[in-house]
Amino acid sequence: MTRRTTDAYNRWSEDYDSDPNPQTVLERSDVLKMVAANRRDCVLDAGCGTGFYTAEFFKKGASAIGIDFSEGMLKQARRRCPTGVFKKVNLNRNLPFPNSSFTKINCAQVLKHVKNLAGAVREFARVLKPKGILTFSVTHPEMKWDDYKMKSTPTFILSQESDIFHYRFADYIDAINLAGLKLSAIRQVPIGLRLMPYLTAASYKKVKGQFQVVIFQARKG
Repeated sequence: MTRRTTDAYNRWSEDYDSDPNPQTVLERSDVLKMVAANRRDCVLDAGCGTGFYTAEFFKKGASAIGIDFSEGMLKQARRRCPTGVFKKVNLNRNLPFPNSSFTKINCAQVLKHVKNLAGAVREFARVLKPKGILTFSVTHPEMKWDDYKMKSTPTFILSQESDIFHYRFADYIDAINLAGLKLSAIRQVPIGLRLMPYLTAASYKKVKGQFQVVIFQARKG
């Protein structure tokens, strides 16, 4: 990640879990269903943030490692899940794990900050076991924000504070193919009741049903 993005997430880390974040609220149940972690899994939570997904994977009996580029986020993750394993890792570089280390990888809302998308997905493929599954969520490339208005202004506006690379739908598909993975599922998550408490009534009426998040899933071999 760029220094600007790392600094931004370090600043955000103290308020991340209390700051209104409709993106994560919208996607969480779908991500958890698609990853479907269980006690036979060893899961890499890539870009774990404050450790929400890592902790949930532990609850399902899986072994899990959370990695993130922000020391501030990792500090919060260790507080959330004291027995968890968390490491500082930059997804723009090679992952510090041997080949075929994990049965599953989860990467939620992080790849927009990665400059070398194809390289990151290729590294995910390398550390996946044969038949392993990669699940990653991103902001929907076709989302239109003109009518999207929240009831309260977030204390941290990511688009203004960090570096974001705006990838197209085809870019994600290409990265999966170039890594030698096979696309197995795409879940487009529409704005619905889960976001009603966060948006103004007028905004919700206009944007309801639009896809805000897309979740890709790919299998190795």
